[in-house]
Amino acid sequence: MNFRRFLISAAGALALLVGSAHAADNTEQVRRALSKLLPDFPASAHIVKTPYAGLYEVDFGDHVFYTDATGSFLFAGNILDTRSGVNVTQARVQQLQKVDWNHLPLKDSFKVVYGNGARQVAVFEDPYCPFCRQFDKSLAKAGNMTVHVFLYPVISKNSPAKSRQILCAPDPGQAWQAWMGEHKEPPPAPASCNSDVLQSNLQLGQKLNIQSTPTTFLHDGTRITGAVEYADLVKALDSAK
Repeated sequence: MNFRRFLISAAGALALLVGSAHAADNTEQVRRALSKLLPDFPASAHIVKTPYAGLYEVDFGDHVFYTDATGSFLFAGNILDTRSGVNVTQARVQQLQKVDWNHLPLKDSFKVVYGNGARQVAVFEDPYCPFCRQFDKSLAKAGNMTVHVFLYPVISKNSPAKSRQILCAPDPGQAWQAWMGEHKEPPPAPASCNSDVLQSNLQLGQKLNIQSTPTTFLHDGTRITGAVEYADLVKALDSAK
């Protein structure tokens, strides 16, 4: 069984695989059992015993699945705590998706400041992303925020050229707002403008597993995927204080 293929096919569903018959009563034995069942099981995977149902949680990147103590069964899907109503799988994935804010290369972004700019967020956006336009309105409405915009040209064949125009404008933040808010064309990019940062942003996005725009990181490292509703944005910002 190919481990990565399992992750892809099992996402959001429940999978059951029968494998090793050897007993395993701790995380290292579980690892050995899974490595035998799944030849490409990554050595970097994190395994921890959960306090529920005798299951072991296996984390790989921001993927989470579960196995029993023998490594004979693999479960992919959400586990709910019926007492608290908490989706423990979702909560764990959100934790795994967090970043260290201090490790974000903010020098590769430009700023858009609303109000006093007190709160800090970083947003990966594409100039042809309609959901980004919608989300920018929510950011402006929330106010008192410094938005570090990482141009992430992935949507259209025109995205790299438009991103370069914005990046090379005298005031990229102003050019961005004019383009996203009013469809106002940014000035032509000078031939001498170095736009290597766009490639750096693409590499960073791949490292952070950013698969859609907008993707936002709050100052506490929390990831927000997509153009969430204004109320949900404010709630997340308040929780990140």
